[in-house]
Order: sequence, then C-alpha cells, then structure tokens
Amino acid sequence: MDNLLSVIIINYKTPDLLLRCINSIKLPKSIPNEIIVIDNASNDDSKQIVTNQFPNIIWIQNPINEGFGRANNIGVSIAKGEYLLLLNSDMILQENTILCCLQEVKKHPQIGVLGCKLLNEDGSFQKSMFSVASFRKLIDQNLIFNYFLPLKKEKEDAVMGSFMMIPKKVFQEVGGFDPDFFMYSEELELCHRISKAGYKIYYFDKATAIHKHGGSISNKSWGNKQRYLSNALLFYKVRGLFGYLLYHKLFIGNAVTNFFAMWLLDKEYRKSFYKEQKYYFSNFVYYLKIPFLYSAEFKSQMQLFV
Repeated sequence: MDNLLSVIIINYKTPDLLLRCINSIKLPKSIPNEIIVIDNASNDDSKQIVTNQFPNIIWIQNPINEGFGRANNIGVSIAKGEYLLLLNSDMILQENTILCCLQEVKKHPQIGVLGCKLLNEDGSFQKSMFSVASFRKLIDQNLIFNYFLPLKKEKEDAVMGSFMMIPKKVFQEVGGFDPDFFMYSEELELCHRISKAGYKIYYFDKATAIHKHGGSISNKSWGNKQRYLSNALLFYKVRGLFGYLLYHKLFIGNAVTNFFAMWLLDKEYRKSFYKEQKYYFSNFVYYLKIPFLYSAEFKSQMQLFV
C-alpha cells in the first residue's frame, strides 16, 4: 500500500466544520497518509471552499446522499492506507491524537477498532463507548425498576463512529459497514461483527479529541426520529426477530410505566419524555416493515427480479 493511513471524512453541508477538522489533522512527514472526503450531495460550495485551502485532498462527490456507512464504504474502496481513520466532519483532533492512536493499533494486532476519549467543546467528558442492542439498558430505562432494583453497569463493546481507527484488513474481512443503515447505529453493528470475528474493541483514553456532537445534523427532529429507526434495525440485525419484538415490547412497556411513575420518581424526566415518545412512535409504520425489508429470505427473493 502507498500510504500508512487513510483518513476518511463524510461531509454533508458542513464546509466550515470540515475545514476545522482537516486543519486539526497533524502527522509527521515520516508517516505517509491521505485525506479522502466523501461528499453526500451537499449541493453547496463545500468542494470549492475546502479544496481551495487543501488542494491535495481526494474529493469524492456522491450524486445522492448515501448516508454515513455507505459513504464510508465508498471511501475505503479507494483508500490506499494500511490503517483507516474514519472521522466526522465535526471533530477537532489534538496535536498528537492520530499519532498516539496509530502507534497503539500497530503495537496490538488484536485491535479491530480503536476509539479515543471524546470531549465536548467546553472540555467536559462525552460518552465514547456504548453497548450493542442491550436489553439491560432498556430495562434500566424503566423508572420503577431502576428505582427499586438498579442494574449494575454492563460491559460496553462499541465505540462512537465519530472517531474510529481500523486496520483496513479487518474492515474488509468483516465486509465494512452494513449498507442497510442510513445513519446512526451502523458503527455499533460494525463493532459487533468485528468483535464476533475475534478482534478487540479498544477504548484508548490517553488520546483525546473534541466532538461537536450533532454538529453535522441540521434537522434535529429528523435526526432523533432516524436514531430510533436505526436503533430498531440494530436490534433486528443483532438479536433476530424475537429480540426485535422484545425490544419494542420493552420500549412500549417503559413508555406506559414511566408516564405514571415520572410524576413521583423523576420530575426532570418529564421535560424529555413526550419528545422521545413522539420520535419513537412516529416511526411505527416503518417498524412493521423492517422484518420484511431486511430479512435474508426477502432479499434473496427480490434478487430474482433484478
């Protein structure tokens, strides 16, 4: 391979954030690297603004918005690096972030994906590790159960997709991002497959980066609805049909229980309760379609007509 590291950034109408992100990418000249930007049909001046300042970056212009995972797959398909760094455009890296992470991945060949310590713009800690399709997390969101029988914290086995360093051979071995996901939860599903393949999901807290969480999403309402839809798809992919149905049963059970319990147990919870229920239930028709649209049997039958 010509480069040791390929940095892949997905852009959608965020030229200012993208400039800030690229400016923060620092590597010694001794480490060959490339920066690949995949633009998801921004239809603005992003390309001109960014390439004027960084003429050496590789700019791939998608004719349509491919979402996060599919766009990254496109970037990886042309990447020449032995290692991949997948970044959100709303990231700011510290001076030695990439170098420290790269040294750590090279030192430990069992690492399948590495995530660093993420901070908010004010310097406060941002959650960087997550559990994948967790029933325990759903049960813990029940106010009554959590009040009387709080569960112990479970092992978190996925890193946030805003910063993921992955050996290219691992990414290719597991098949990359699942193209069925448009946005959200795709990195959790990818981490799940990497872990199943025998590699380690590694959280490296000695390297830090600043993440303007949600900075690349202009429509927050759409983003929240999409988050619930993708989470449901994640449960179907990881837990199967029974687990998918159980996910919805637990969520709806929590909604009913918490509606009554929040008046006594958690008054602050009321502020977010109605919005979150609205986001979840607005997707209900799509929830009914998921088992049919994404089943292996359905897909194989549809291929007969292609």
